[in-house]
Amino acid sequence: VLGRWRLTQTVEITTTLKQTQLFQFLSTAISCTSMDEFRRLYLQLCKDHDTEPQESVLQQLKELGSSPKHGPSRLDLSTISLHVDTCAVLGKALSTDRSFSEIRLSDCMLNEEGAKLFLHGLCSNTTVKNLDLKGNNLRGVGAESIGKLLKFNKSLRSVCLEWNSLGMFASSFTILCEGLGANHTLQVLDLRNNQITHDEAAEIAAALKKNQTLRTLDLRWNNVGIVGGRELLSSLQHNKTLTKMELSGNNVPADTIKAIEQALSTNADRILLTSEYQDRTRMLTNEIDSIKKDRTMQVSDLLDRIDQQNENLSKTQRSSAHKIGRLQEALEERKSSFKSLAAKLKMTEAALALAEQKSHDLGKLLTKSRQENNQSQVHHQAELIKEKEDRNASEAKMRKELSDVHDRNLHLESKVDELERRNRAQQDQVFELKETVAHLNAQMKITSTQSDERQQREQQKHKDAMKDADHLRQQEVSRVRLEAEETERVLKERIQKMEMHRMELEEEISCHKSSLVSEKSNYEEQLQQAKSRIKHEQQQRVSQLEERLRREQMSKEELQNHSDHQSSQITELQSKHTGAVMEIEGLKRKIEDINQELAGKNAEKMTAVEKVRLELNQQAAKLEAEKLSNSELNERLEKLEKQLRDQNHRHREERRDLETEVTSLREQVRMKDAEISRIRDDEAQRARMLQSAINNYVGGATGGRS
Repeated sequence: VLGRWRLTQTVEITTTLKQTQLFQFLSTAISCTSMDEFRRLYLQLCKDHDTEPQESVLQQLKELGSSPKHGPSRLDLSTISLHVDTCAVLGKALSTDRSFSEIRLSDCMLNEEGAKLFLHGLCSNTTVKNLDLKGNNLRGVGAESIGKLLKFNKSLRSVCLEWNSLGMFASSFTILCEGLGANHTLQVLDLRNNQITHDEAAEIAAALKKNQTLRTLDLRWNNVGIVGGRELLSSLQHNKTLTKMELSGNNVPADTIKAIEQALSTNADRILLTSEYQDRTRMLTNEIDSIKKDRTMQVSDLLDRIDQQNENLSKTQRSSAHKIGRLQEALEERKSSFKSLAAKLKMTEAALALAEQKSHDLGKLLTKSRQENNQSQVHHQAELIKEKEDRNASEAKMRKELSDVHDRNLHLESKVDELERRNRAQQDQVFELKETVAHLNAQMKITSTQSDERQQREQQKHKDAMKDADHLRQQEVSRVRLEAEETERVLKERIQKMEMHRMELEEEISCHKSSLVSEKSNYEEQLQQAKSRIKHEQQQRVSQLEERLRREQMSKEELQNHSDHQSSQITELQSKHTGAVMEIEGLKRKIEDINQELAGKNAEKMTAVEKVRLELNQQAAKLEAEKLSNSELNERLEKLEKQLRDQNHRHREERRDLETEVTSLREQVRMKDAEISRIRDDEAQRARMLQSAINNYVGGATGGRS
């Protein structure tokens, strides 16, 4: 059985690996097919809207379809400058597309109208979960479009809006916050560097009071201020799902940040406790379902046994009923034979009655003949007496008549003898018929007695079989009842033992819990004290670092303004340079035309050409001087960038030092958590021992019943 189980496990593993390989192959093929379909849809929509397809977009779609680096579900058009018509076509294509789950449009230089058309198409999309619109300088119309997207889209999980200007227009940002408050799917929102002030922060706080799904909110490098921080803190009294909020670089006081962190940690602990409670509830429901399943299996096995016994009993009853039916059929055949014999007997009795009637008629004829004979004898005697009286006169005549009478008498006697002989023959026949009837009656009585005896024997056998079956069934029922009572008694004893053991374990667990609670309270007090001390020190350091960072930020802003001024000068110089290049090209074309037209007058026009060349050389010298100034400006920019990098490096080193301190504190907390987890593991091991004991009890109950 173990070898067969291992064989089935290996077969299942191989089939699973084959299925995963096939799924990967099919997903790759489907990704290529879906990318090609999206490309064809893009071309078709461009054709329908009389728009020229953008070559950079087509090239990017072709590269994504030929080599899907990041999976089949990502559409990456970052750093590609998208036109308004292209944004409209992409929005219409994505409104019905079901193949992408992530879209990246960072640094695409989207204008307000293009972003509006693109986001309007995404409102009806149901598969995109991640959207990246970083660095697109979105403002009023873009904020309104994003608010509508958050309000109507039901699939987005993460939205990145870093490096935009969404907070410039308060009314538009209010629409964005209304969409955030009405959204029920978004979990991550990145609003870094969006010029958000305390008014916009109040709108975000009002949206957070309504939103119940957002987990992470990033508001770094904005201008939330003290009022905005307080508004966000008040919103956390109503929002119980937000677990992470970044507020660095917003001029928010340390105490407000500390209170926000405490509220966020409370939300995180609440979510963690809720998830643990749900996991434990799920585990207990699974255990209860398994126990119910085992009990139902036991009950079904017992019911199957009872059904099998009932089926066997029904089979015996059917066989006995079949035998009784066969006996009844034999009895019916015997009854039919008896009925036929009775009919024959009635026929013979009728024939006998007819013969008796005939014999009676013959007896009547015989008596009548005798009476006639007696009458004739009396008449003859009278005649003889008369003749005796007249003998003398007519003796001869009388003798002659006497002889005639004697002959007649002989003839009548012969007739009487014959009739008597016939009567005796008929009496002999009647006697023989009576003997046959008596013999048939005797045979019928014998056969009826034999059939009655056989029927009684069969009935007795059937009664004995039924008694034996009832006796066996009663014995089986009594045996099953005794076994059930015995198992019930054993189970009750085991249950009592398990209850006693459970009570002991519960007492021990309660003792351990009380000790754990006391230790945990002590550890929490120590941890709270350490946290408060560390947070106080960290707040001091953070305040110092923030002060330094604010000064650096001011210097950075000054340098940024200076660099912006220099970049504007560079753009002006570049425009002048391009104008000069265009002028040079025009002059070159003019020179070529003049050379073609005035080929025969070169000597006369050499002075004009030399003047033009001198002017061009002067302009070229001016351009070279401007290039040198541009190079100097670039060197100054590189120096400034180097200074910024050095400042960032120093900031990183200081932050790294803080992170090392935080990691050491986390290590201490982790050691405490490891000790608590060890205690929890001990409790879990005891719970597993209790569960194994319950399983053994259930297995013992199942074995006892089987």
